[in-house]
Amino acid sequence: MTTVNDFTDILRIIREQPEWGDALRSALLSKELLEMPQTLAEFVKATNQRLSALESDVTELKAGQARLEEGQARLEESHARLERAFARLDGDVGNLKGDAYELKVGNNILSIMGQHTDIIPVRVLKGARAPNDMAYLNPIYEARRKGIITERERVDAFAVDIVLEGRGEAEDSTLLIVVEVSVTIADSDVDRSSERAGIVQKATGKQVLPMVVGANADQIRRQLAAERNVTVITYGEHARSSC
Repeated sequence: MTTVNDFTDILRIIREQPEWGDALRSALLSKELLEMPQTLAEFVKATNQRLSALESDVTELKAGQARLEEGQARLEESHARLERAFARLDGDVGNLKGDAYELKVGNNILSIMGQHTDIIPVRVLKGARAPNDMAYLNPIYEARRKGIITERERVDAFAVDIVLEGRGEAEDSTLLIVVEVSVTIADSDVDRSSERAGIVQKATGKQVLPMVVGANADQIRRQLAAERNVTVITYGEHARSSC
């Protein structure tokens, strides 16, 4: 028979007989407290599982974000390529429109001159209606050979859109008309006409009239042309009166 005299005996008995300890705990503690270790372990396990799932979700979210950013970058690059393609297309359309307009002016330059100027055109030396542009090119070649003009000036003189020989109604002397053609007349068109007319005059020794023909010319370009002594003719569907 086990004798219990004090608390020390109780502790000794619990150590020697664990079932006494279990019985004592059951008597002293509530069911909730007894189940607390297991409940805590299950809570920790469930928390770890949720954390693992959350980490997996975060990893997947980061991967999805990376894929989204990569897709966005590809979309932006595709958009940029599309814009460049449209820009090239606009440029090509603009060039075709400019070429068609220049051909239209070239084919009608004699009637244009007759309608908008007092100059009587004698012949077209360079352009769509020129039978043989060597009549214009040979004197330019000769001026370059003699050193009258530079190679750069020769190239500019050859690049003139249209060159005509004409005479005024009140004069017997002939002159040359250097024509730049542009759908919308810009500062550069006025400048080129003035500069190239000066080159042709230096090369040929003849009087040269600079001229620009376009479908549109605003007041600023007209004022610039007047300051440069460049004649402006507007010709085409949206043309306004020439100056």
